Amino acid sequence: MRRKIAKTVSSVLLCAALLAGCSNGASTADSIVGSSVSAQQESTAAIEATSQESIESKAEQKRTEELDESAGKFKSAENYQESEEYFKAYALYQKVTEDSSYYSEAQERAEEMLKLYWENQDKLIKQGEYQAALTNTVQAMNFTNMTEFSGNDENGLESTILTVAEEIAKSCGFNSPKASWDEIYTLYKFKINIDCSGINGKNLTSLSKSEIAKKYDELVAEYKSIYKGIFVLTFNEIHSSGKWYSVKDGSLLVRSDSERAKAKQEAEQQAKQKEASASSTSNGTKKAEWTTGGPGSSSTKKSAGKSFNQEYQNALTKGLSYARNLHMSKKGVYDQLTSSYGEGFPADAAQYAIDNMTNVDWNANALEKAKQYYYNMSMSKSAVYDQLTSEYGEQFTTSEAQYAIDHLN
Repeated sequence: MRRKIAKTVSSVLLCAALLAGCSNGASTADSIVGSSVSAQQESTAAIEATSQESIESKAEQKRTEELDESAGKFKSAENYQESEEYFKAYALYQKVTEDSSYYSEAQERAEEMLKLYWENQDKLIKQGEYQAALTNTVQAMNFTNMTEFSGNDENGLESTILTVAEEIAKSCGFNSPKASWDEIYTLYKFKINIDCSGINGKNLTSLSKSEIAKKYDELVAEYKSIYKGIFVLTFNEIHSSGKWYSVKDGSLLVRSDSERAKAKQEAEQQAKQKEASASSTSNGTKKAEWTTGGPGSSSTKKSAGKSFNQEYQNALTKGLSYARNLHMSKKGVYDQLTSSYGEGFPADAAQYAIDNMTNVDWNANALEKAKQYYYNMSMSKSAVYDQLTSEYGEQFTTSEAQYAIDHLN
């Protein structure tokens, strides 16, 4: 009996020992797993902290760049203000960001610059310096990469075009002339009409056809003289007391409001039919080409090549116009050609234009711009140089700008 009890006690003790050992092993394993999880969590936290620091660093870097850019725009705007190029100053002051220390002052100056711009335009028009006022309009449109008229004939940049047209009509004897758009093809090419109460104090119904035709031709000649080299303006019709007057092939054409409206409606319908016919013919031509060789046939490639070459040629023509008439820099021309707010040419066409403008003297362009700033706007040579090279200004190269400074008499 004692042996059985001893055996039983031994067994119990053995089990207790075994259980104790298992318990210690489990605790050790749990400790190892816990340490591993803790290390992993710490590693993850460190990675997240580093990532957050990187994001914050990039954000701070971006903010610093934006503030530097605003400071640059403010400086360029001051240069334009000093040179009395008020609209350019206005546009750049407007672009200073809200978190810039220059923001409040920039907004105040922007309002002032816009007011001065319009005061100057009104002064030029009143003095009969129409071309100067129109040139200011072109420069403002180009500077802001304007692609279409604002639709505000009273306060938009294009209002100067109509105001000048009215003043010229007034000088030709038209009473209370009011200019309006007839058709707008591009920012620089359009048709206008003139509404008036009479000519030289007389109602048009009391004038002979030859007298009206003579005044019409006189106005056409004046418009061509003033707008030449700046805009392509076509004078279309005179409107007075419910009637429309125009000269076609030397003869005066007179129509009532209803007759003109009907004629325009018919012309629009004919244009739509012509467009539909051209589209149908184009589709038929493509099918014929493909049946003889498929989309990759030589005839198709030739057609595509012709369009491709025309796009390049158009870009070159536009580029030369900007370089020769506005004395723009190479970079300025390229930006104007490719901008979605400018000409909208693809980058390869714009580059083709730049590469083939071999007869343009960029040094001479820089000098012409420098003369404007130095002689007409009384800027210092240092300020002129900064304006010529600024990415917010004329964007000439440093060598071109230095050439210009060196050749100012």
